[in-house]
Amino acid sequence: MGKHDPQRVVELLQDHLAAHDKRLLFLFGAGTSSAANTAPAAAPGDKPVHTPLIPALGPMTATCKEGVAALSAEHAAAWGALEAECTALDLEPHIENMLGRIRRKIDATGAGELVFGLTIEQLEAFEGAIRTAIVKMTSPTELDIPSSLPHDDFAVWVRHARRRHPVEIFTTNYDVLVERSLELARVPVFDGFVGSYAPYFSPDALESDAWLPGNQWVRLWKVHGSVNWESRAGSVVRLTGPCSGEMILPSHRKYDESRKQPYLALLDRLARSMSQEGALLISCGYSWNDEHINAAIVAALDSHPANHAIALVHPKLSEVPNLCDLAADRMNLIVAGPREGIVRRVRAEWALPRPIDGPTASFVDIAFDSDARQEDGFIPITGVMRVGDFNWFCRFLLAMDSPTVGV
Repeated sequence: MGKHDPQRVVELLQDHLAAHDKRLLFLFGAGTSSAANTAPAAAPGDKPVHTPLIPALGPMTATCKEGVAALSAEHAAAWGALEAECTALDLEPHIENMLGRIRRKIDATGAGELVFGLTIEQLEAFEGAIRTAIVKMTSPTELDIPSSLPHDDFAVWVRHARRRHPVEIFTTNYDVLVERSLELARVPVFDGFVGSYAPYFSPDALESDAWLPGNQWVRLWKVHGSVNWESRAGSVVRLTGPCSGEMILPSHRKYDESRKQPYLALLDRLARSMSQEGALLISCGYSWNDEHINAAIVAALDSHPANHAIALVHPKLSEVPNLCDLAADRMNLIVAGPREGIVRRVRAEWALPRPIDGPTASFVDIAFDSDARQEDGFIPITGVMRVGDFNWFCRFLLAMDSPTVGV
């Protein structure tokens, strides 16, 4: 079985990131938020501990389950029934699918009807308990946020970048860590909201680049909503601080126009941006489990073969089967997992065919952690591709600007 050369993929990634005329898109998922670590530094000789600032999807789902169960025994039983329904539909019973399913049932339930033994008022309380738990988990106070986040490093890299086209960031995260870091780094950001008192979402602003700020502005598109969005008088407004979580948009409920518009407009923006000549999408912390987002990406890749996507993956590739299936059919979708990659539709382990030379060691060593000991002295050398971890990806970005940034 053949091997993939990790150095070639790392250098390809570096070349794309350094190209000033590349249309660069980032897609950040929940893994970027859970990459922020609140654990104290390990003592010498101890194994480092990772305590995420914002839980990953699994722990977050468990906390939401506790919140719903605290309402009543009937709600706890309904959670179990909804989990079983998701499983029967071949949907993973995490909070995004659970929230989407319960919202569909609220829409379809009339007065006096029961679903899972719950009235419509109880179903609404079920949904509200999930939203409340999500908002609490994704809205850390300033005192809770570590003094240094990987998002800060990303923001510094963006600030230094001089590009012909603006950087566009698509994110499925509800939290505001990206916004916070970009603001701290004094990076100008446009997120589709206009106004100065209670900025409102303007879908018209996404329709044409002529409406958008210049190339030195970052365009930030929160596809799944945000904890500080709120529906108000027919509009979606962005407020200071967390709201009720009503504009957390993991599902595809038949929203009224004000709720539907941000989600569909932002998905359209993703499809349009991916279809621009020379576009490159880099994903990190994204599980590739959202069919609507995947569909927008692969449609653009299929209709524009010169455009590319590079998926940086932290878990084993066996844990992202959807992504592996997509990459197996597409030459222009590269997957960089920890031990394996998919390049030009071929899935294989990483192995360096030659030692890393001095000029490239500064950034290749950050991206790829070789298994070899210095005295081994033979090839090929296996190892772990680390850029699927948002912490290491951001260190890699900084190393491009400052080659002295070490491992």
